[in-house]
Amino acid sequence: MTSRYFLLFGSLLTAISMVSAEGTGMACDDYFVNIDNTTDLSFYSSCPILDFMVGPSHNFSGAFDLPGVQSIGKFSSGYFGPKFTGSTRVEDGVTTVSMPDLVNTTAGGVLFGYLNNLTSVDFRKLETINGGDIAIIGNYELRDIALPSLANVTGGALFDGPFDSISLPALKTISYLIVKSTGDLDCIALGKNLSSLTFTPQEGDFSVGFTCWTSDEKNTYNSSDVNSGSGSGASTSSRSGNASPTVTGSTAAGTSKVASEAGSRVKMRCINTMVALVSLVGFVGLML
Repeated sequence: MTSRYFLLFGSLLTAISMVSAEGTGMACDDYFVNIDNTTDLSFYSSCPILDFMVGPSHNFSGAFDLPGVQSIGKFSSGYFGPKFTGSTRVEDGVTTVSMPDLVNTTAGGVLFGYLNNLTSVDFRKLETINGGDIAIIGNYELRDIALPSLANVTGGALFDGPFDSISLPALKTISYLIVKSTGDLDCIALGKNLSSLTFTPQEGDFSVGFTCWTSDEKNTYNSSDVNSGSGSGASTSSRSGNASPTVTGSTAAGTSKVASEAGSRVKMRCINTMVALVSLVGFVGLML
């Protein structure tokens, strides 16, 4: 089932590329800002608002530095899953991503997926992710996540990778937050730092609250569990709605399954958004 999701997404990307290729040049109202090189970066940095999808193409290599843009529809980079044996897909060459003036997304989430060379992300002014989730998954050189201004996410968040630190000091509201780290992340300390979060569950969410796992069963956290971790990580977080957490994070064996299923939810939300956008572009193409 999951592989079919990936194939569908690949087909959608192909459709997007074909539609984009029909244009005669770059414009600030482009439906898909799929950036190939520094020339594209230079042009789009003059656009304070980009209403649709923004991100590096699979052919982009090096530092993705896009100042000047304050608002976008959504940000998408990389893939939704790892490369399969025998696959001929292009592995992204982006090494760093910086959008230092970005304040919000208006119609979707943020994806950094399976970017093998990505080492840092700078979204220092990002305050609101509206209309989607944030997923940072499978980026094996990315050790630290810092989103110092992020306050509100209408969807959920999935962070899965070799993280040593995650900093979300301004975060106030989010649907749910799932963290899985194979690095040196301290889940209990992170839980304490995020103890004042307000969770706003939505229909179709996989989880409620904040859960964090590592390979060490003593270094886990669950905002619903008063005995989380060693006992010192108990949460006083508030939650709206009547939903109960669907996972406990109590065993390492459950970690991969929960993260995988949550990732599938994020993937499907992204795919649904892509289907809608492709349909919109096709409709507009017929009108022109």
